[in-house]
Amino acid sequence: MTDHAADDDLLRRSQESIDEAKAAAAEVDLPEQEELVDEDLPAADGGAPADGPAPAA
Repeated sequence: MTDHAADDDLLRRSQESIDEAKAAAAEVDLPEQEELVDEDLPAADGGAPADGPAPAA
């Protein structure tokens, strides 16, 4: 097998792995993320910075 053929085979296998990972990710259902959102909570207004103001530019 030449170096070029080995590179082609590696590229093909890598692309197959990427395609399989994309297909598996598309099948994942995460309903628990929707449960984390509580529609009854008010939106936070004007939150204060946690560590003070940003430095002057």
